[in-house]
Amino acid sequence: MHVLPFREDLVQYLADHRLPGLTPVLQAFTDLGEIQGYILLIALVFVAYDKRLAIRLAVLTLVTMSFNHIIKTLIANPRPFMGDGSYLQKWAVSPERAADLATEYSTPSGHAMAAGSFYGYLVLMTRDARWRALFVALALLIGLSRPYLGVHYAEDVLVGWVLGAGMAIAAVRYGPRIEVRWRRMPYRGRVLLLLGLSAAVWVATWAFSVWSSGEPPSAFVSYAGLLTGVLGAQPLEARFVRFDPRSGGPLRALARYAICVGLMFASLELLKLGFGALADPSAPMGHLLRFIRYASAAITGLFLAPLLFMRLGLATRTRADA
Repeated sequence: MHVLPFREDLVQYLADHRLPGLTPVLQAFTDLGEIQGYILLIALVFVAYDKRLAIRLAVLTLVTMSFNHIIKTLIANPRPFMGDGSYLQKWAVSPERAADLATEYSTPSGHAMAAGSFYGYLVLMTRDARWRALFVALALLIGLSRPYLGVHYAEDVLVGWVLGAGMAIAAVRYGPRIEVRWRRMPYRGRVLLLLGLSAAVWVATWAFSVWSSGEPPSAFVSYAGLLTGVLGAQPLEARFVRFDPRSGGPLRALARYAICVGLMFASLELLKLGFGALADPSAPMGHLLRFIRYASAAITGLFLAPLLFMRLGLATRTRADA
């Protein structure tokens, strides 16, 4: 590992001056910046506002998180307080979360990078100044929560914001052309390409982690599985379901949201229980099962849940894919 000359003394100062009332607030913002937080937000957009925007946000966020994983693996900068082993005492996170974070590198911050791309894209796509201010504030608070909780350097967050904003700008500028080319590919070709890219990145980062005596990658497997599931489910929904996310009024939209989110998280937990006895989660077979679990959850939320919407009369069908 290569320890970059970042300001650990600043993170130490924040750890020494945490406020009891502020800590749970910033923990909530850091939770919003986790993959589960984005699932909740994107699901809401999908079932109640605009399916195409939801898919674009999902793809952008997952590509950004995957790119972050690659950069972190290459830079291999350990998180604050890892060198002296004091991270369990100085990180304001649960012991279970600390165990996961300790296996990941620090630079750049995945929370800041994902927030920069997700909320940056929304800033660029809206003209309402009030919404823009809200999106900027959320991106800032998610990023700032990380050094406050002790799990990132301030420099990690700054780099993450810059890279995430760059991803958002690239998505606005080049996204429509990429989307047109993607839609022209046959469905089987899309799936094979996603599987091939996921496998290639996983193998490369696994080999690098072993060579550098680090932990094998795990978070990337979740992102790749979700991305494969999202892009695999979207054409199926557009062809066989085509529900209108703005139909049925607020109560039906709320019911759709509860079903979509409930089925996704139930799928994740049930498959976790079922796969848990089959392989060590940190072994290659465990990673494959993790990939399948997250891909299945995305397909459940974006295809099977809409089928249920239509069966229960919670939405009407659009005349064309929207």
